[in-house]
Amino acid sequence: MDSRTVERVRSWSSVSVPDGYRGLHELADREFSGAVVADDTWLFVLNGRVVGVFEGSIEDFEDASLDVYEAPHISLPLLFAMQEAGGETQATYYTNDTPLSETDEMLADAGFTGYVELSENVLSGDYYTAYYGGRSLSAAFVGSSEELLTGEEAFERADDEVGLYEVVKVDLDVTDVPEPPEPEPEETEEGADDSAANDAATLGAAGAVADADTESDEGETESESDGGAELDATAERAVKEPDEPTITEAEADTATDEPADGDSKQPSEQEAASESEAASDDREPAVERPSPGRPEAEGVEQSPAARAVDDTAADAANVADAPEAGDAEDGVFSEEAEWREATTVPSLDPEKAATRPSSSTSESTSAETPQRTTEQRAQSPSRQSTTDVSEQVATLKEAVAAREDRIEELEARADEAETEAEELRGEVAELEEERDALRNEVEELRADLETAREMAESAGTSEPEAPSDRTPAEALAGTNLFVRYGSKADPTLDAVGEADASREAVNANLRLEHHTQFDATEATVDGEPFDDFLEGTAAYRFVSWIVRDLPYELLDTGRTKGLADVFDAIPDIDRAELEGTVSVRDEAGEEVRSTFDVVLRDRMGNPLLVAELNPERDPVTGDEMTALVENADVVASAQESLGGAFYVTASFFEPDALEAAKDATGGGGFLSRSDKKSYVKVARKSGFHLCLVEDRNETFHVTVPEL
Repeated sequence: MDSRTVERVRSWSSVSVPDGYRGLHELADREFSGAVVADDTWLFVLNGRVVGVFEGSIEDFEDASLDVYEAPHISLPLLFAMQEAGGETQATYYTNDTPLSETDEMLADAGFTGYVELSENVLSGDYYTAYYGGRSLSAAFVGSSEELLTGEEAFERADDEVGLYEVVKVDLDVTDVPEPPEPEPEETEEGADDSAANDAATLGAAGAVADADTESDEGETESESDGGAELDATAERAVKEPDEPTITEAEADTATDEPADGDSKQPSEQEAASESEAASDDREPAVERPSPGRPEAEGVEQSPAARAVDDTAADAANVADAPEAGDAEDGVFSEEAEWREATTVPSLDPEKAATRPSSSTSESTSAETPQRTTEQRAQSPSRQSTTDVSEQVATLKEAVAAREDRIEELEARADEAETEAEELRGEVAELEEERDALRNEVEELRADLETAREMAESAGTSEPEAPSDRTPAEALAGTNLFVRYGSKADPTLDAVGEADASREAVNANLRLEHHTQFDATEATVDGEPFDDFLEGTAAYRFVSWIVRDLPYELLDTGRTKGLADVFDAIPDIDRAELEGTVSVRDEAGEEVRSTFDVVLRDRMGNPLLVAELNPERDPVTGDEMTALVENADVVASAQESLGGAFYVTASFFEPDALEAAKDATGGGGFLSRSDKKSYVKVARKSGFHLCLVEDRNETFHVTVPEL
């Protein structure tokens, strides 16, 4: 065993269990997780299953004394077992090239069994993730004190570290604890005689009640047998108590002085019982408990079976004397409370009581029988007593059934309330999303209004070429494009890819409409009519290409999965904001605004795609590419709706720009996402596609990723 593993395990909390296999089975029943040590043999347990035995074999635990240590987290016994078992290193990765989270997804999908260790060149601590069949458990030992971190916290800390980590495959044999050997029963000649005497005494003690029960009519018997099934189980446990009471010769003489009846024993039988008891004086003495409801011979202890029979008769007498009117309901619940607190419960079936073995019946019957016979004469008629007991049991059963029905009703109401609460929580979440979208739209409209005011002030101090003439920047800043259809019954972008919706049919039904913050009918841009100017701009042509051509290029080249976030966003486009601004809030709650040449939004105003346009002859530089990535990253961190960022140029991309794009998307690799191309990961499960497009000869071409 590794010395560090031994030191860590011995620092866990100790647990006390029986020795040998029985102790292991007790741990298995508790779904225990930790380590068990027998001499020099170590055994690791995960949720009650043995995951590894070291420095020996499982047979070393059969009768051994056990030192048990309970793990503070279930990941540790699995990890330590794998480390001790050893394995084969499959690969070694550098976190900056291959993030730990990507390796985790690959191993989970492959159903991997083994562990990942991140410790080389890592100063903060040692980080581990153990896998069994693809399911993972993480743990970390951080700092000089080796503080233990587990679960998601440990994995996220590891995913943020920089260093080398190994992927180690381990063959692990998970087994159950062997069954302990069954002890062979031993019975001496004296024990056999005592058992026979006890059985006879039990049958004799139950006789009187059996006579009374047989006189009950058939209907009462059926009701009583159903209600007493649960009570018989408790009474049977009481009959099987291991301790046997002792009766001295003097106590036996005292017992013979009690009034006798036809069913009682003769003095010779009592002496025989006393001699039999004297032979077993080496047994543990029992604590005397007087039977409720009747006087008892001083110093004489009853067996559980005899007490059960006499308690039945005593209960019958008490029920016969109980009031029949106003106190009936209080009596029912009082009797129920006493029944729940009783240490022994009388059996309502005399045949079952008679057949149960008792180790103390032979000694106590001689003293009980005269007293019981006297009580039976005083409590006549016995049939009426048994009937009262049956009625009381039936009443208790009705009360219990009523409570169970009430519990079921309350549980059903609780489930309905929880379902309704879940639905309301969903509605609240939707309303909150809509509220946030409206807030963003209001912020954008305010920004547009402020821009319009500035433009108005600027226009008031300058001499325009014509009353309605505008610059290209002013015209685009005040323009929005809308994706609309001639008829929603005809094919739309939602039907892209369907056999009955051709490209021609969708484009014939689709149209781009514009809305301006100025009168477009009279407006000109540098002397050119506004409509002619707009349709010739790179921004307008780019939006038209996005909705009319790009979906079919992705379908024809089989890239609908590689650029899935872009492909899925196109049918949701409602409008395009030219010279648009996206406002989000950072983690500190401060507002951050990012501006793009084109922002494509859905009906709620959420950004779906953003683009930067370079209509000039100068190439795109590395700094310009980095600026686009950073601005899109800010938006994607707060808006999960963002699916892609485009850089469109009429020239070309410098090598520095291509290198910046490659660095932002991770550059591929063995463990890179095979289903998402040119993908910028913002969080563990979110990001956006980065697409580079060239605008040549009035046509757009995607160069990164290659189609």
